[in-house]
Amino acid sequence: MDAHVSLSKALKAIGRSPDPAHLKPQNSLSFLALFFLTALAFFGWGCSGGTGALAARPLTSTGANAASAGAATGSPSSAAPPPPNTAPANAVSLLHFGNAGFGGDDTNVLQTALNYTAANGQTLEIPAGGYNINPISFPANSNVFVDAGVTVTANSGYGDGVRMLNIGSSNVTITGASAAVSVFHMRKAEYTSGEQRHCLNIANASNVTINGISCNDSGGDGLYVSYSTNVTVQDSVFDNNRRQGSSIVGGVNHIHYLRDHFTNTSGTAPQSGIDIEPNQWKDFLLDVKIEDSYTDGNAGDGLMVSTWKMNSSSQPISVTVLRHHSTGNARYGYIGQNNDPSNAPGTILIQDSISDQSGSYGAAGYFYEANGAALTFQNLTVTNPHARGPSVYGDSAAVAVVRGGSGANPLGNVHFLNVNIDITDGKTDRYFFFRDATNVQFVPGTLSGATKAPPDGLLNGVATNEVD
Repeated sequence: MDAHVSLSKALKAIGRSPDPAHLKPQNSLSFLALFFLTALAFFGWGCSGGTGALAARPLTSTGANAASAGAATGSPSSAAPPPPNTAPANAVSLLHFGNAGFGGDDTNVLQTALNYTAANGQTLEIPAGGYNINPISFPANSNVFVDAGVTVTANSGYGDGVRMLNIGSSNVTITGASAAVSVFHMRKAEYTSGEQRHCLNIANASNVTINGISCNDSGGDGLYVSYSTNVTVQDSVFDNNRRQGSSIVGGVNHIHYLRDHFTNTSGTAPQSGIDIEPNQWKDFLLDVKIEDSYTDGNAGDGLMVSTWKMNSSSQPISVTVLRHHSTGNARYGYIGQNNDPSNAPGTILIQDSISDQSGSYGAAGYFYEANGAALTFQNLTVTNPHARGPSVYGDSAAVAVVRGGSGANPLGNVHFLNVNIDITDGKTDRYFFFRDATNVQFVPGTLSGATKAPPDGLLNGVATNEVD
């Protein structure tokens, strides 16, 4: 069972509120548009996106605020994109295995080529052109290079639960020239129901490397990872997907996202850029690391860590997020939520990261009970949260620990350390709001612009400037 199904139903049942009070924890783009989006993101600018009630607000440059935030956190906002990848000289062309790229169904040619080159230790090169495929599977030892100018499109007719690119084996590498020019995409406009038509599905796999591709316009997730170990995804784009930019659903070890973009998710809840959400208590999150990546313009949260299916019998959680940019998402920039009454131990660290123009709180422990893994935001910079107005609690604090419904235990074990907050639009009343909380910290860095400060925030209804 996929935990996202029940969470999606819960979100839909509350009318897709950007800040639900009772949630129990839990365009297809043209080539030029994708290139433009990617270029903007690499230079640290946000991307607007989303449609309907949860559409993210259009982004505007924060000017000096963005520059100072980057300086404060060591963020990669000014980093240049990596140079294009190139195919090895001895790569074998897809066209060696038959005619492809002429508007017909290329599934058989591509699957035959994959099987042959993997069995013979060769690299398969997909030359520039447009291809149409039904679902394909990557056998063990697959090594694929996707040239610049490649667009691989899903054929019409994918049913819910059918995934386009499937990796369930060991030692698989997919390398594109770059995400702007090596593109896989589905037909999102056709998918008016369901949430399981993923673009890239990595399940029960090991030693997988994805580098320099796009996987867009799915009827589910751009990237779905489960029950896998040693997976690296870098310099890739997952744009305009229906449910999530990426889901990491547990049973995983050594998962590394590096310089990736998860943008403009919209269609069915939760609609996050990245959702880390195990399906059952036996699942585990071991050494999950996300670095120098972006979750921008999503119709839900930027980055969600939702461990509500885990409990005290689960293995300790280890999730680290470094130098992350979360910009223009319609709900929270970052959210952690867990279970009642017992929770997995461990650590969730979000460090040297940015939350800009989120629809609600810049970062929050939402229904996050104190007996769970430590949730720490260190050197977090928040600018202009609550773009959609106050929360359902009536406040518009930059960061929060709040309860979404009933629960047996106090909230807490959430730590905001050296938090820098800059408000220039007048929409934020205080810097923090902690309700029903214990074992919480708020250690400020530089604070400016909150309309009701001082005092800086509220702890269980009591005004205070610092909680340590």
